[in-house]
Amino acid sequence: MPSLGKREFSPNTIKTWLYCYRKYGFEGLYPKSRCDKGASRVLTDDVKTYIKNLKLDNPRRSAKSIYHELLAKKFIELDKVSLSTIQRYLRKSKISTSALNIKDRRAFEMEHPNDCWQSDISMGPYLIINDKKIKTYLIAFLDDSSRLITHAEFYDTDNVISLIDAFKKAVSKRGVPKKLFVDNGKVFQSEQLHLICASLGTSLCYAEPYSPESKGKIERFFRTLKDQWMYGFDWQKISSIDELNDNLNKYIEGIYHQTVHSSTNMKPIEKFIKYTDTMKFINSKEELDNIFLYRVKRHVIKDATISIEKIKFEVPMQYIGDYVNIRYYPKSLDKAYIFSEDGKLLQTIHPVNKIDNSKIRRKEIDFSL
Repeated sequence: MPSLGKREFSPNTIKTWLYCYRKYGFEGLYPKSRCDKGASRVLTDDVKTYIKNLKLDNPRRSAKSIYHELLAKKFIELDKVSLSTIQRYLRKSKISTSALNIKDRRAFEMEHPNDCWQSDISMGPYLIINDKKIKTYLIAFLDDSSRLITHAEFYDTDNVISLIDAFKKAVSKRGVPKKLFVDNGKVFQSEQLHLICASLGTSLCYAEPYSPESKGKIERFFRTLKDQWMYGFDWQKISSIDELNDNLNKYIEGIYHQTVHSSTNMKPIEKFIKYTDTMKFINSKEELDNIFLYRVKRHVIKDATISIEKIKFEVPMQYIGDYVNIRYYPKSLDKAYIFSEDGKLLQTIHPVNKIDNSKIRRKEIDFSL
């Protein structure tokens, strides 16, 4: 062959060339491009999807890191897939670090206290109480500007009730934040938290998914707390969650708030109280309680009752057939409240007492009619 020298070809190869020439002409003799050219034949579709998700969740993650995770989880085999295969796939898929538009994540700080609070939940220690192992959760609220902890408390549950209880205590002590910055966890997305923030005039804002660095200040507080207090504490001596919270409060008020912060060059408590004249406080306990009550809408049935948390409450007769706005405190269901649409308290209601109702004298009925 010209420029190739002497070559040998099988009869079938010659027949194939002849067939292609007769059917497609000279152009039919050119080598055909593979239909999967540019696509990796070594990586399965599931592996490709997994790689994309890893890279998009964390654009700064290296191909080497992804490669080692794939090996560790046995998605690929060492002798079949090389690091260069992963690098080439990322580059051709245009999801390499250089190809992705990395968002600007410069550090920020609010100018004044109560401009913004950050909140999060961290795992606490296990306690042995009455021979039972109790799991604890730390719910904390941090002022972005001063780094002051507006409230922090351990609970035995990390549900909405615990979150709202901690938030109420923070507002009671430190005033109303203009903005509350939280992550996308289910507990922070509750309708009750939205309603409470709306009543307070607080903007509820969420961090972007898979972006823990955006809540760096509250995360840093959790690390400081563990390094300075939790890791050196003897949990065997704690007999209750109340005792645990007493010790936590002593650390926060006596040490954390009294230590100059490296970023602000001020003690958290000093910077915070410097601006108290500009802050919004709720001085009425009744108003604060009403804002933080749970809110639901209920239909009053024919026997003048509604159901709250599977408990029947008696409602004045004039509301039969209507929908009423109910507020209540989940931890104390001995009473609930009917509110108007514009937030005014109309009635206090109580659970049905069938024994008392049986003693009420009814009007006599004239059966002769």
